[in-house]
Amino acid sequence: MKHKTISDIAREAGVSKATVSRVLTHPELVKPATQERVKRVMEKHEYVPNHIAQSLAGNPTKMIGVVIDELSNFFFIEVAEGIGNILSPLGYSMLLVSSRWIEEEETRLVKSLISSQVDGVLLAPVAKESRALQLLKASQTPCVIINQIPSDTSLSFVAGDDLEGGRIAAALVNEQEAEQVIVITGFAHQSVEDRVAGFKEVLDSRFLYKRYRFVETQADGAALVTTLIRTEELEQKKTILFVTNDNVAIGIVNELVEQGISIPEQVMVIGYDNIRATSFCRIPLTTVSQSTIHIGEQAAKTLLQLINKERTEALHNLIQPVLIRRHSL
Repeated sequence: MKHKTISDIAREAGVSKATVSRVLTHPELVKPATQERVKRVMEKHEYVPNHIAQSLAGNPTKMIGVVIDELSNFFFIEVAEGIGNILSPLGYSMLLVSSRWIEEEETRLVKSLISSQVDGVLLAPVAKESRALQLLKASQTPCVIINQIPSDTSLSFVAGDDLEGGRIAAALVNEQEAEQVIVITGFAHQSVEDRVAGFKEVLDSRFLYKRYRFVETQADGAALVTTLIRTEELEQKKTILFVTNDNVAIGIVNELVEQGISIPEQVMVIGYDNIRATSFCRIPLTTVSQSTIHIGEQAAKTLLQLINKERTEALHNLIQPVLIRRHSL
């Protein structure tokens, strides 16, 4: 899909470029019928007005848009820190925004960033086939995908190898003795699906813990523990919990301690991400590390190569995870 220019919109709407510009900036100066005709054409082509380009005549803005899923997620906070480590010394500023796991909001934000003519975009997409990816590609805005492997191989990405991370967690589980294994998952996302797939691959191939269970939840770790005590008999059965992100795992560990359930004697917990807080929760968390700051740094470096035309082909960078052993298992 070719990105439409203001000339294209004007030609199809049967008006001048000046009229299209007035519809965008001073609609009160344009007849309602003309406004409606121009807006229909813009909507048809998902036209994104390039306001800063108009004012700066194509000069670089030194602004990078960063679109993440949620601002409260420590994983993305640390990824953003890595991005800043690379961009700030070079004089770039970062516009950090959150899609809140809503694809329509993600599309709106990306349109706004394109309109502001940021020099590039780092995007952690809500979905693998995100509409925002198509908009970025159509507008020829340099972009790098974070924490997801896009279907479109022409797009650059930097992500952890979540399939291998799930295998690492399962190999550790296989070394333990327990009565039950429970996998805690959250939002449906490719990264979570890959972690679970790697975990299942190892356990299924070795015919161990064949009856492991899955619990999908949007609750925080503390609230989840109350449910697990009631439904999964955590106080009676020696249990291993594989939690697919550290934010929830930390809440689980702290609440288990609060409830007087011993870790790791009664319940063993494995997290995923190795955010900083894993070292400081009430029982330091064993987790699969995917080097959050390194992911951010590599994504920023790749984007700068695309912006500066030092790279023309897509870069596919899969960061290998490692196990960090602490006291929760």
